[in-house]
Amino acid sequence: PNLRFSDDQEVGVSTLVIRGVRQNRGTGQPPVSFRVDGVNATNNLLTTQELFDVERVEVVRGPQGALYGRNAIGGAILITNNAPTPAPEYRARFSAAQGEDFILSASASGPVTDTLMYRAAVRLQDREGQLKNAYLDDQYVDFKESAAGRARLLFAPTERLSVDLRGEYTNQEGGSGYFMPASEGVLPLPPPDPPIFFGNPVFEIQSNVIGESFVEFWEGSAKIDYDTGFGTLTSITSYTDVDSGNDQDLDQTLVDAINIVVIDESQTFAQELRLASNGDEKFDWMAGLYLFDQDRFRSLATTFLGTPVPPAAQDLKLRNYAAFGNLDIELVEDLELTLAFRYDVEKPEDTTQGRSETFSELQPKASLAYYFNEDSLGYVTIGKGFRAGGFNNLAPGSNFEAGFDSETLISYEAGFKNTAAGGRVRTSLSLFYIDYTDQQYFLFDQTGTQANINVPKSEILGGELEVTATPIESLDVNFGLALTDSEIKEYDDVPGVLVPAEDIIGSKVPGAPVWTLNLGLQQSWALPRSLDLVGRIDWEHRGKTYWTLDNLDTQEAYDLVNLSLGLDEERWEVRLFVNNLLDEQYIEWFFAARFIGLPADIAWPSRPRQVGMELSLRF
Repeated sequence: PNLRFSDDQEVGVSTLVIRGVRQNRGTGQPPVSFRVDGVNATNNLLTTQELFDVERVEVVRGPQGALYGRNAIGGAILITNNAPTPAPEYRARFSAAQGEDFILSASASGPVTDTLMYRAAVRLQDREGQLKNAYLDDQYVDFKESAAGRARLLFAPTERLSVDLRGEYTNQEGGSGYFMPASEGVLPLPPPDPPIFFGNPVFEIQSNVIGESFVEFWEGSAKIDYDTGFGTLTSITSYTDVDSGNDQDLDQTLVDAINIVVIDESQTFAQELRLASNGDEKFDWMAGLYLFDQDRFRSLATTFLGTPVPPAAQDLKLRNYAAFGNLDIELVEDLELTLAFRYDVEKPEDTTQGRSETFSELQPKASLAYYFNEDSLGYVTIGKGFRAGGFNNLAPGSNFEAGFDSETLISYEAGFKNTAAGGRVRTSLSLFYIDYTDQQYFLFDQTGTQANINVPKSEILGGELEVTATPIESLDVNFGLALTDSEIKEYDDVPGVLVPAEDIIGSKVPGAPVWTLNLGLQQSWALPRSLDLVGRIDWEHRGKTYWTLDNLDTQEAYDLVNLSLGLDEERWEVRLFVNNLLDEQYIEWFFAARFIGLPADIAWPSRPRQVGMELSLRF
């Protein structure tokens, strides 16, 4: 609940909103700490990395800087891949679906010696696509090819020492910028050519360019744990190299009006050191230091009506230094106090323009939990979140400001958790209020500039209810309800934004559905010969979503239904699935012309119904 994530439109680009805290594109940062096997992702492009050979995905909401690191202003997404195993294990999975979407993945794991285990996994995808360009002979625009591989070694020479080495490579290529005009518009052309009038009476993409994009990255990390007796010392070292780019039709019309090419390259080194207590019933602690060092180059080339515009380039050096700590104290029986902090110093330097800034913030957090009994607890939490500011990469002719400020929020949360019926029913209820200062908001303009601006003051409040239940042995039920309300309290006119402040103050924070409801049911039936028939249905209702700061553009409520039916045996499984059963047409993301000076509103359309089959093998 209260998490919205989309990772299409081009490889490397994602839109993520958690409790109203938004993703920033371009050189902006994600609203969560994205952590894979305990290692922080060091580039916003890595939030779209392929997920394969995964054990579980966890979402933690609310500021989490002390435990999960940089950019955890809205929470954390924790991905745990399957670990190396002491016994040989082999898995393979193949799926085929509409859009000529073929995915093959495989993994192997086992011992090398008594103290060394390995795991290797690969994933390949080839997709022709399902979304067509109506103007260019119905060519597919959401095509994709990707190849990803991961290798991992786990070395435990003694009971006190363990070394976890991980290397990963991903290469993704696909479509780009497949927006569609979402309003009537006019594009003036130089005389003597007449202006172009256009609209989008049918839900279709109609630009004159098939965009392309790519992301290639490799990452290596080493996680070392050593039990000193006094506490466990953990070192996490990582290095990431990312190359990406895209070219697309920015005006999304039938003529060569505005085309852009973006190149984004980065190299990042990160080091984290932690010392944590080994566990005590009344007193647990953790303290650590963090270093982040990134060199990033980003260029933007724009062509307007066939004439190249001087390119914009940005050489960015980004350094982050942080100290953090956490303390859990049992005050009295059944009453626990948690105190935490993170102090960040972030120093971006744009060597191309000779600009530099320093952003720093102390992020304290306190939580009080009371255990009513062994099955239920209540808690209250207050915490501060922080996301550093930075520089916009401006194209010639752009009116956006050269930089944007840090954003901070103070989150107040109260909740209740309960386990009942011998563990068959688990319930979690939370209520939250967010006091937001200088919230960062992403826009782009007709020059192709991707920029972040600040909204000085806003408030967000809401709640989540989650229930998981196993009413009978063969039936699993999960239910979620999320509500979000918000208001922009203060806003100042911003260069580059064409809508005045008086039209924005009092509006809701855009990007998050006002409410969502989800229900999942999974039933299994035992069959002869050790077979199980497993059926699952997932239904999600997404309420109205406001796209723009003035709330004039909305996505009305809609429903998504996914189905699957499979046969499961100890060593194999075959499954039929249908995604978007109702073939709902909705907008994934939206940009309004009146804000950014484009000829018309543009929208990113959803993908249609997809039917497919999946085969899994286990050895």
